[in-house]
Amino acid sequence: MADRDLLGLAASAKIGGHPIHPMLVPFPIALLVAALFSDLVYLANGNSFWADVSMWSVGAAIVTAALAALAGLTDFLGNARIRAIDDAWRHMIGNVIVVLLAIGSFWLRYETGAVEAVWPWGLLLSLATVLMLLYTGWKGGELVYHHRVGMQPEADEGSATPPLTGHTTRHS
Repeated sequence: MADRDLLGLAASAKIGGHPIHPMLVPFPIALLVAALFSDLVYLANGNSFWADVSMWSVGAAIVTAALAALAGLTDFLGNARIRAIDDAWRHMIGNVIVVLLAIGSFWLRYETGAVEAVWPWGLLLSLATVLMLLYTGWKGGELVYHHRVGMQPEADEGSATPPLTGHTTRHS
């Protein structure tokens, strides 16, 4: 069977037939990685500009993550077959943790001052956030490339999808 013959799992949040969630996730990911790098640059050169960049990168990441989460949650709640995939739960819970870490990081930076917050807690929160993003990104890749979430052609609501080997799913 050719890959194009495999049926995908429909994403509920779409524009013009394209899933919205993968269009939005690059923004918070890039902003959170930028916060880690700007923390490191601040620690290397002491220029407070970079501490401010970190704080506002985290703040913008929270806003863009909320938009990505809304689309992802719409997909998750809109298709029972997606909710039945263990990787979908791990991806979602991991990303909730990422957002909570980012909120904690922003609060710390805003309350104590961007410069004072970088060492050690701002840097540790940035590092933990990026490490968690690596995990949730991996799980998101599993959803797309192994479970065919959001892939064309989509299965009709009542049809069964082909069995996938090597990946567990939840059964409701």
